[in-house]
Amino acid sequence: MSNFKYKSCKQLESSLFLAPDELRSCCQRFFYNGKMRGDASLLKVKKGQSPTPKQILDAREKIFESIQNEKSDSCTGCHLLYERDSKPNFESGLDHLSVEQHTFCNLRCSYCSPMFYGGKKPNYNVLDFVKTLSKEGYFKNLKQVVWGGGEPTLDKSFELLVKEINSHTSPEIYHRIFTNSVRYSQSLANFLKKGLVKIVTSIDAGTEETFKKVRGRSKFHEVFQNLEKYSQINSNKITIKYILTDENKSEKELKSFVKTCIKFNLENCAFQISMDYKSSEIELDTIKKISYFIGELKKNHIKKIFCDDHIARRFKTLNQNQKDQLEKYIELKRIKSVMITNQSIKSINIFGIGEIAENIIYKTKFLDNFDNVDLYDSDIKKIGTKIDKYIIQKPEYIHNNEDKILILTAETYNDIYENLINMKVNENRFVSGLIV
Repeated sequence: MSNFKYKSCKQLESSLFLAPDELRSCCQRFFYNGKMRGDASLLKVKKGQSPTPKQILDAREKIFESIQNEKSDSCTGCHLLYERDSKPNFESGLDHLSVEQHTFCNLRCSYCSPMFYGGKKPNYNVLDFVKTLSKEGYFKNLKQVVWGGGEPTLDKSFELLVKEINSHTSPEIYHRIFTNSVRYSQSLANFLKKGLVKIVTSIDAGTEETFKKVRGRSKFHEVFQNLEKYSQINSNKITIKYILTDENKSEKELKSFVKTCIKFNLENCAFQISMDYKSSEIELDTIKKISYFIGELKKNHIKKIFCDDHIARRFKTLNQNQKDQLEKYIELKRIKSVMITNQSIKSINIFGIGEIAENIIYKTKFLDNFDNVDLYDSDIKKIGTKIDKYIIQKPEYIHNNEDKILILTAETYNDIYENLINMKVNENRFVSGLIV
């Protein structure tokens, strides 16, 4: 029997990212040998041409072969590569679609680049291309559509595209819209009322002055006003994101941000803490500010708090000196409860076993702090499989104990939280905080 293994990637196998002048297989960015890599391009699209399913298939095959030979400049060294016994079927359709077909944006964020605000129109008719994919059955297994760009709601065809994609997919599909909420979108509001979309808005400031510095325009209050309107429709579908940068991570700024969120009645939304993807590692000062941030959110009775994959990917076990410094800072700020290991938890349930959970399990000693750990996921393909020494269990088994529950996912945090509540799980069981 041959021991030969293929190297592959789930995103290459079943994801597609629509850019103005190219199609990509992923939007991952990572550092390898001191160089930022990722954003694997499938094919360039010339003006007036429309990509075909055959071109997509051929491009996937080409990248796959380059990965086997370690000659892919985009993919070599990527943490998402895995081994499999057989060659993947690249004709099996999509489970993830990302629509970033233009780069028009009404903000100029300090951490962004012209790749996302350069004012590019698509070289191809995106609506016709989507219809072609629909006819070819590419959307029959589609689970999620992510909208970015550019500001997605600035596209005149935004509403038509959402409806077209939705008409050829499962009723359970949802659209995740990364909008800056600078202007109120009635289309977005209508989709929210139907339960079709989820909104993610990055604010990254606690004051008008810093908002202008980080986001490029004086639209601080307009963003909060629009988020309040969206939240009134369904706060469970709203995630408020804060990307920590050198300009916005002072204690004063973070405190002001939380205060403003309370003022605009956003406490029932989910809060996602992130960091600049251009940074190759996470500094101790940033970890301190994350702890302070979580502390301020908790003081104001905000429950849905999580750090995303940009932080988890860069996290590593702190040395003793760093741990001592962090402990002193936390004690000084009187926020000891922000560390999950300081919350007198003896056993814990981890729900959502993806990239964030894997980073924590393999890169930190966090789980060593507990007498018992149980893992859960709603993906039937994962149930029964092992990660490290732990077996992933069915969601309903979470009723077999009364231990605290830590949700370790970014994209589906709100979904899992809501689903567990619908399963009659006591809300007091949920726990959030800093993981070191």
